[in-house]
Parts: sequence; structure tokens; C-alpha cells
Amino acid sequence: MAVHQIRSVVRPATLEEAWECRRSEPGASRFLAGGIDLVLYVPPTVSTLIDLSCLGIDAVRQEGSDVVMGAMATLTEVLESPLVGEFAGGFLRDVLRRVASPLQRNVATLGGAVVRAHPWSDVIPALLVLDAQLDVFDGRRSTVELSEVRARSESPSPLVLTVRLPGASCDGRGAFEKFARTGFDVGVLNCACFAIIERGLCRTARVAVGGTPSVARRLPRVEETLVGKPLSASQIALAAQTAAGVVDVRDDRRATAEYRRVLTAVGVRRCLENLAGLGSEVKE
Repeated sequence: MAVHQIRSVVRPATLEEAWECRRSEPGASRFLAGGIDLVLYVPPTVSTLIDLSCLGIDAVRQEGSDVVMGAMATLTEVLESPLVGEFAGGFLRDVLRRVASPLQRNVATLGGAVVRAHPWSDVIPALLVLDAQLDVFDGRRSTVELSEVRARSESPSPLVLTVRLPGASCDGRGAFEKFARTGFDVGVLNCACFAIIERGLCRTARVAVGGTPSVARRLPRVEETLVGKPLSASQIALAAQTAAGVVDVRDDRRATAEYRRVLTAVGVRRCLENLAGLGSEVKE
């Protein structure tokens, strides 16, 4: 980072003040949370950082049946929360334990992971299959879908206040697969699956694949093959085959599109076998 680019750091005390700072200089200002991305690169036009640490948006709490996680909570604080550990069998906790290194998790914030939405993010696919929602502020408070904020192109984008895990997902279970060279490396591809099973049938099924090399997306056609069906070996094989056929993959320096299709099938199958308790004989 070129130090001389940053001329001022402001620390607003209210949401309104933070938003006005950002809105008044959309090209010259950035919100500062954990700061990992800003340490690596600050756009040449940015001269003001808006420190969000005094806004009180770092708590993890229960609201009714929902678990609400503050955007300024670090990934370590989220994964160590008993509420997150109890939600959906501790699925999100277990995913966050595999994100980057412990030192990075101590600094990186949940809101930063959501807003930056890196293509290789392990956090995004996990939140997608949990049907997470975002409480945001852009002059007024509102609750939106995770995919809605990621799809917006206006500048500045809303300030994310919290990430909300809806109570409807509490009784389900999730599974996650990541294909990477080392434990701390970013993934060549990742996959998350979630299911609520009642009387042996999938009442709810969600599947997301990321690092394609685009940001993770859900695969509705795969989910349709699972809802109302048992997680049998044949149904899992069909879902994996469907996922490989519909996933939008491309070549990049890490892997070819063809290889990513293979990984998609393997990842979906492993996740669903995990949820079904079938295990997997396929080794990485």
C-alpha cells in the first residue's frame, strides 16, 4: 500500500455519519473493517478510510430463532460463538475453521468476507446454503438476500451491519468440500451442501459451488433433484452428475474448466454422502 494515498482516517460514531462519509466521497473513500484487503491494495483514487470499529456491529446474538452475527465480528469470534456452534450442527463453525490461517481469522471480519466476495471465498458458499440474509444500511435499515447485495453495481454499496442465519435452517445439516494444494491455500474449487431431512426425505436441499473461478452460486437444478427424495446412493449420483453438467466453469491459471467439472461432481457427491452418512471411498 502506498502510504501517501491515505490522507485521513475517520471514525464515525453513528451509522448515519459513516454512510454520509462514504456517500459524499464514493470514489475517494472506503470502509475499514479488518483491513486485510486494504493492506494489500488501495485503489489510487482512495484517500479516506472510514473506520467502522465504533459502530457496535460486532456482537453475535440470538434474535428469536435467528442467529445474528455482527459484520465487524472477526471470523475467530464467529466460529468461537456457542450460538454459531449450535446452529445447524455447527456447520458454519466447521467451515470457518478451514478458512485461511488462525492469524488471518483473528483479523478478517465476517462483513469484509461478504462484501469482498472473493471468487475463492469459503465463507460465501456456506452462507448461501444456510440461506443467510444481510441487514444493511444505505440511509435506512433493510434486510436483503446475500445474493442481492453481491449483484448490486451502484457505488457506494450498502453498509453491511449483520449477517442473519434464519431459524428455519437451524435443524438442518451442512457439509463442505474444498480442493486446494495446502490447508492455507485458496481453493481451486469449493462446494457446500445443506439439507433438512424428515422421515427419510429431503424437505430442503441447497447446493452451492464456488471458485469456478467465479464467486459461489447456488445450483437450483441440482436442488430440484433432491427435494422430496431420499439421499440414496443413486439419488446422490444423479445430483453429482447434474451439478457437473450445469455448473458455470472456466479456465484460469489454477485449473481448467474440464477439471473443475470433475471436482464439482466429486465435491457434491462427498457433501451429500456426508449428509446421508454414507461415507466416501474416493480419496483426494
